[in-house]
Amino acid sequence: MTTLTLTAPTRMPVTPIFNPTGDDCVENRTIWFGNTTNLMQLNDVRYSWAVGLYQQMRENFWIPQRLDITQDVTDYWNLTDDERYAFDGILSYLTFLDSVQTCNIPHLKNSVTAPEISLCMAEQISQEGMHNQSYQYMIETIIPGERRNQVYDFWRTDSVLKDRCEFIAGLYQKYIDDPSQENYFIALMADYLLEGLYFYNGFIYFYNLASRMLMPGSADIFKMINR
Repeated sequence: MTTLTLTAPTRMPVTPIFNPTGDDCVENRTIWFGNTTNLMQLNDVRYSWAVGLYQQMRENFWIPQRLDITQDVTDYWNLTDDERYAFDGILSYLTFLDSVQTCNIPHLKNSVTAPEISLCMAEQISQEGMHNQSYQYMIETIIPGERRNQVYDFWRTDSVLKDRCEFIAGLYQKYIDDPSQENYFIALMADYLLEGLYFYNGFIYFYNLASRMLMPGSADIFKMINR
């Protein structure tokens, strides 16, 4: 196991695109601070769990438009005003979070020097984009045309959502503005918080509606994302 000693002034190194003097020897690979050539040499890897994870991620590929959400169009108007407000707000919130992830993961990936882990992060970027496509499919299909822009901008106008978005995105932005090792690992913890807490808090609302036989198509989409 690699032991990391962090010092505030030290910048997080960015993996070079072309590094012919790099060392791809498995024994010398590290997740960070390695000397990789960036060659995707995956026949012999140090972190075998990453290869299995990548394969699982690829097997989880799906297309949002193949899920039927026609009942949700009717159910949307059977929700109470408060329930519709929550539906719009949480959908907007999740759209913001995955939009931020699509932008943030490449910055975190830039410092990874184990190609097998870099490959997983490349797939994550792709899947974050697919999640955003899922939200857009829901918004454009379920939400009436005159309300859609309000949903996309909900995170700007609702004070609770705005505070939450500013908190998590601010931790990411701190690393972009000051790419120190300390800020990098703070951004990693923020990423863990976003994926492990923020998203699940949003998903549970849609599962609750489905348990009452409302918005089943939306719940199915979130089950696929959850998977």
